[in-house]
Amino acid sequence: MKKLVAFTGAGISRDSGIPTFVELGDLREKLSRNYFNSYPKDFYNILKEFRDKIKVANPNEAHIALARYDVPIITMNIDSLHNKAGSKDVLEIHGNLTYVYCSKCNKHHDFDQVYNSISCLDCNEILEPNVVLYGDMIPGYAAAMNTVSSADALLVIGTSFYTSTAGFMVDRARAVGVKVDIINENAKELVPQYLESFFKT
Repeated sequence: MKKLVAFTGAGISRDSGIPTFVELGDLREKLSRNYFNSYPKDFYNILKEFRDKIKVANPNEAHIALARYDVPIITMNIDSLHNKAGSKDVLEIHGNLTYVYCSKCNKHHDFDQVYNSISCLDCNEILEPNVVLYGDMIPGYAAAMNTVSSADALLVIGTSFYTSTAGFMVDRARAVGVKVDIINENAKELVPQYLESFFKT
């Protein structure tokens, strides 16, 4: 049986009511290591606003179809909607908003902790988000590349290719002979159709 891997970006979650970074103006610049280090309180206000949108969002037809066909997923999204849809094999290479942690005493806290305080209650260190920021290394990068290389086909969904990660994944796939298909518009209708066709043949 042919192996399909999906690589998803913010566009897949647009129909779930989560705006893309392009639609959020200068948010991309504020999700950087420099901004976090300089303005941690403002940084967390931005993440809290984003988290509030995620809390009320539900997976759309594209998320649900990927879960139904048990497609392994590499995602740049931090909204955890693939998990919410029931996907079991999800590599969140940019992290998620489920928890924060203290880099000094290594304690993990539910993300909701930052609604009360952005500092560790034990040592007063500023809590770190479980999100890969611009300027950070991507911990799951090698694993993602290996997953892409193991596929027969890579379905890229909802990426603007503004982020270099998407380009690297596609380049890797093509370099090792993996077929690449791209759906960047109307994912909630086109992804289920694509999957039905892919797994029928």
